[in-house]
Formats: sequence, structure tokens, C-alpha cells
Amino acid sequence: MPPPRRRGLLAGSIVALAVAAVAAPVVIVLRSDGSAPPPAAAVTPSSTPSPTPYAASSPRPGDPPEIELAWVSERLTEQLHGMNDAMHAGDLARFVAPAADKSVRGELERRFRSLRAMRVSGFELRIVRGPALVRTVAGRPEWGATVALYHCFVVRGCTPEKVEIDMAWQDTPAGYRVKRISSVTLTKHTPQPWEATTLVTAIGSRAMVAAPAAYAARARAFLPAAERAAKTADRYVLGPKPDRYIVYLAGPAEWKKWFGGGQVDWAAGIALPVTTNRSDIVLRADVISSADAEQVMKHEMGHVATLAGRDYRLISDARWWLTEGIAEYIQWDGRTLRAYDRASAVRRFIREKRYTGELDELGPGAKTPDWQVAAQYGLGFNATRCIADQFGHAKLMAFTDGVLRGGRAPADEAATSLGVPWPQVTKRCLTYTRDAVGA
Repeated sequence: MPPPRRRGLLAGSIVALAVAAVAAPVVIVLRSDGSAPPPAAAVTPSSTPSPTPYAASSPRPGDPPEIELAWVSERLTEQLHGMNDAMHAGDLARFVAPAADKSVRGELERRFRSLRAMRVSGFELRIVRGPALVRTVAGRPEWGATVALYHCFVVRGCTPEKVEIDMAWQDTPAGYRVKRISSVTLTKHTPQPWEATTLVTAIGSRAMVAAPAAYAARARAFLPAAERAAKTADRYVLGPKPDRYIVYLAGPAEWKKWFGGGQVDWAAGIALPVTTNRSDIVLRADVISSADAEQVMKHEMGHVATLAGRDYRLISDARWWLTEGIAEYIQWDGRTLRAYDRASAVRRFIREKRYTGELDELGPGAKTPDWQVAAQYGLGFNATRCIADQFGHAKLMAFTDGVLRGGRAPADEAATSLGVPWPQVTKRCLTYTRDAVGA
């Protein structure tokens, strides 16, 4: 979401991820009514069948390598099943028991506390690649494996999302102990906030707001706005409806570390893919006021509704105008064009830049002046609103689906969804935009 709207609000929609490691304070789990849910309701057990009895033989000197590999695989699988059971039961001690040292214990504890606070459901750790011998340290082998972490949040009987982490174990006299655990490796964006920070949550019927403990009050205050924004975004969903819209509130340190950091200076909110099917939101708690929160979240939830699981930065610049235009359209949600608060920037851009309707050339960069960023978002909005007004809302959504989710160029999709050639659309919408802003 772009800059500034009211009282100097900055906002942006980018996709990124980052690394952070902080202490693990006591978790506060907040409901929309401010009460804490019963611990037993925090996790829904996975539907995965109980493990079959272990059959591998303990390796002896002279045994072929596959005997040892089978044994190791069974021991690690057995350990992961124990961690799954511990998460379901809310048993922190059992979940962190495999840790080899204090550092790894802290990593596991942070994940456990945050996932429990977010009412993780369908939780399961399962080896998907490996194990394989990594190295030998002081005569003791270390084994590595890629582990799938299946999960969703709040909803019982959900279809879990999958992310992957890399883990390494050392064979010790006390058994196999976890030496290293990576951040999510499914994408280059790592790690997710629940990996990096112990979170508290406020949870409603359609949204969850999660934050570091220092922002517990802000999480609770933002939840009603998140619920209202979610109900708006739900009307525009392309594809499966999200179980919950997940909104993370970041302080200055978290904003620089979560989800990659490196956002453009004018950004105060991001919507990003966290699994192949789900996108989440991060907002700068120190920038966005309670008065602005609902509008910012409508925009970002608009990205979730139309782009869930798709990487914003993989969408070519030729489609930037629609990516942001449809999010602005959802945020504005049928309000009159006369009230649109970027009209003056759009008017200035058309006049000073001699803009002639080339939508595929829009897309601000990190150093683009704020007024031009606002103008380009406004041009995307007006073009999107133009398509809705000229061809109908249903055709706009079909066009958006074909372009943003189907990967088709606007010029190719126009004939299918709108029934007219693309040059005719851009010509009509330039006139529409000029009339709307008085240019």
C-alpha cells in the first residue's frame, strides 16, 4: 500500500521475508473478547495414522550402511512423532527434549510457544528427504534431513499447509539430539515470524492479529478493524477462502528482520506468500494508527484475496497496475470516486508526466518520490474501477483472475473476459481517469 494518506500514513505491498532471534517471554493468547482460550483447544491433532511398529535392527559392526540408515530413519521418525504428540498436548518439556543444547532448545521453545499462541492445527513434522550422514564430529555421526512441517491455524479438520525446514541430529550416548534447525526453506523468504519471535495473538472469527509481547495491547486493539476488513476482503476472494487472514504487527526491529527486510522506505504494510497456497500480512505497528488500521488491512487483505500463495515479485511489471489497482478497489469497496484521496496526485502525474495511458509501464521503485508512488497507485485504481464500471464487476474479477492467478497478459485476457481488444480498454480508461480526477 502506498504513501501517504491521512496524517502521513505510509503503506506498501511488497513480498519479502527475514530472520530474527529474540528472547521468549510468556505468551499471552487473546481472544476477541480479551479472554484466554483453554489450552486443550489450542491444537487440533493431525489426521495422520499412528506410526507403525518399528522394525529396523540396531546396527552392529560390519553391517552394511543400509542397516544403519534404516535404524537412524526410524529413530528420527520416532522422535518427530513424539514432538507432534507434545505439540498436540501442549507439552513444552517433551517438545524441546530432543534439543542438544540451550541454543536449540530456545529455537524449539520459541516455535512451540508461538504456534500454540496461534492455535496451530493439523500440526505434523515428517521427514521428506533423508536422513543422510552429514559429518562426523568427535567420532560421533551427524545426520541431516529435510522435514515437512504441516500446519494451519485455528480451524479443526483443516487441510494443512506445508513448509519445509532442515534439521540435523547427532548420535549421542543419550540418543539422537537435535543440533541444528533451520528456518523455513520452502521459499527464499525466511523465516516466518512464528520462527523468529515469540508471539501473542488476538483471534476473531475471520482474522488473527499476532505480535511480539510488547504489542499485545495493539494486537487486541487492531482485531476489530481486522475483522471488518476481512469481511470486505471475503467478497473478493479468487480461489479458496482463507481460513483466517493472518496479520502480524511488527515493531521497528521485527520489520527490518521478518520476511527478508529491505522494504522500500515508504512501505508500512506487506502482503506475502508464506506457503504455496497462503499469503499473510505484516504491518508496522509504529507507523499505522488505530484510525488507519482498517483501511490498510483492507488493502493488504485484498492482496491475500486475489493473490494467495503467489509471489508478488514474480508478477511482471506489466501487471503491477492491476495487482495494486484491485487491492485499492477492494479497499475503496464501492465508495464514490469523488472521495478518492489520490486524485490530486493522479491529476498532477497526468499533467507533469504527460501520461497517455500506458498501464504496463506503471510501477514505482525504491527512490520514486512519494507523490508519484501515490499517483501510480491511483492510476491503477482508476483503471481497475473503470473496468468495473464499463464492463461490470463480475467481468473485472474474471479479468483479474485470468491475469493475476492465471498468468495471462492483460492484452490476451481482455478479449476473453471483457470481450473487447485491450487498446480499446486502455483508451476508454484513460478518458475515464481524466474525467474522474479533472485532468
